[in-house]
Amino acid sequence: MPNYDFRCNDCSWKFSRQVAIKDKDQVRCPKCGGKVSQLFTGFLYVRKGEPGAGSTGSSCSGSCSGCSGCH
Repeated sequence: MPNYDFRCNDCSWKFSRQVAIKDKDQVRCPKCGGKVSQLFTGFLYVRKGEPGAGSTGSSCSGSCSGCSGCH
């Protein structure tokens, strides 16, 4: 199952949850029980056989440490 990042619409708590794709709309905030919105975070894709060839996905969320590709 994939990990998804969420933010609570009520208390703004950010958290990650491992949940099936079909169940991600049922996730509630573990802190206050409020409804949540999914956060979209960056990713890195590297093709096999092409050293150094890679492309970054969506924009940087600012939460990665040690990432030099965002700035």
